[in-house]
Amino acid sequence: CVGCVWFVVDSKSSSIDVLLDKEREHIISQKEIHRLKNREIVKRLIDIILCIYIGGKPLRGHTEKTDDVHKGLFLDIVGLLRKYDPLLNEHFISGPKNCMYTSNRIQNDLISSVNLVIRKQLQDIIFDKKVSLIADETSDIGHHEQLSIVLRYFDETKNCPVEQFLYLKRMTLVDAQSIFDKMSDVVQEYGIKWENVVLICFDGASTMSGSTGGVKAKFKEKNNRSFFVHCYGHCLNLVLVDSIGRHNRITFDFFGNMQLIYNFIEGNCTRHAVLEKIANLTNTKHQTHPTQ
Repeated sequence: CVGCVWFVVDSKSSSIDVLLDKEREHIISQKEIHRLKNREIVKRLIDIILCIYIGGKPLRGHTEKTDDVHKGLFLDIVGLLRKYDPLLNEHFISGPKNCMYTSNRIQNDLISSVNLVIRKQLQDIIFDKKVSLIADETSDIGHHEQLSIVLRYFDETKNCPVEQFLYLKRMTLVDAQSIFDKMSDVVQEYGIKWENVVLICFDGASTMSGSTGGVKAKFKEKNNRSFFVHCYGHCLNLVLVDSIGRHNRITFDFFGNMQLIYNFIEGNCTRHAVLEKIANLTNTKHQTHPTQ
């Protein structure tokens, strides 16, 4: 090897201690170069993961075999960058095959590492600050009850309040104690003092806002100076329903009929196709979703 040749050539003019020290420094320098190279590769992989997750897309596909056309977004983007990034391409060509850093376990490890860094940054930002907790629960497509928890605090750098989504926790029970326990875990995990939880916000259901056994009452036991704010989205919904349904029957019937027509047309693909055909014949703009 190169190190052995250098050792033999230089042994005639130097003592054995000097040669061993030089060889040790040479090995350490090579390891440092290799370490920095691996760090640059991992940074690229982390950037890919962040890019995918910011768009809310899954990393992996159904399979990740080498002969699959689509292996998932993560491996597809890695394959694309290899064409334009010599460092990344060299890693996959000449690097050790057991250290490609692209397996599903490594992907999960990178995700966990990113999560830890973001969590630590948020803990430093909200340290000893007054915060608010916003929570709501609903069932997902898998019929699992999910509790979403959002943290609100004032950011001196941006000079404005900031809302940060924290968790989506599955609930097997939806009583006040279970919901409070989940929110309490968040308070403890982020090192938030109970006296700094100045406000809590959720809907007006008795489980959440009950003055004796609700989640609000349990927060009051921890900090009796905390305020409860009813979710403005729920308030607006209640105002609209009450104002339209009780005092304006014509408007209430109009929106009710529009909802029934929409459900009738969009509940069947054949009826939807007929609607599109009529819209094209009458040169009418066809819109079935608020975001279209």
